[in-house]
Amino acid sequence: MNQQILINDDIHYDDTRQCLVFTAMASGMLVSCVIETTLSKEQALAHFKAHQFDYEMQAEKQIEEEAYSAQGEIELVQL
Repeated sequence: MNQQILINDDIHYDDTRQCLVFTAMASGMLVSCVIETTLSKEQALAHFKAHQFDYEMQAEKQIEEEAYSAQGEIELVQL
C-alpha cells in the first residue's frame, strides 16, 4: 500500500450521475474516484463493500500513473 495515497472511507452513491464516488488523498490533494454503475443504490453500495479492497488498489494504481480524467477524477472500471 502506498503511504502517499490515503483512501477515505466516504463512499456514497451520486443519484445525479448514477455512480459511486469515494475520495483519496494524494500528495495533499483530494481526488474523487468514480465508479459508473447500472446497479441500484443499495446494490451498488453492497457491491462496493464486497470488492472494496480491489477498488482501492485500482484507484491507487491509477493515481500513481496520474490517469486523471478531463474532470480531474479517477474513473474506475466496475468489477
